[in-house]
Amino acid sequence: MPFVKVLRNGQITLPKEVRESLGLRDGEILEVEVKKSQVILKPKILMDAPDGGELSASGRKKVNEALRDLKKRDFTKHRNIDGLIKDLNS
Repeated sequence: MPFVKVLRNGQITLPKEVRESLGLRDGEILEVEVKKSQVILKPKILMDAPDGGELSASGRKKVNEALRDLKKRDFTKHRNIDGLIKDLNS
């Protein structure tokens, strides 16, 4: 089991093998929970609340489907908007 060191300002670096085994990438958000003497890190997805109130039932369904795809990493990354538009039109 790898060890980590707490640095100035409380920072730690998760070992590469831990990040890879969890599929963590740069910039991802983790929730920090303390239980007894353990620190638990849970990957989270944050999103802005919709403008103008609640989502419709179909809107909630689409958001839930998108979140499931994100958790499974079932999506395509694009370097720019042109690549996205080309992919959407194909």
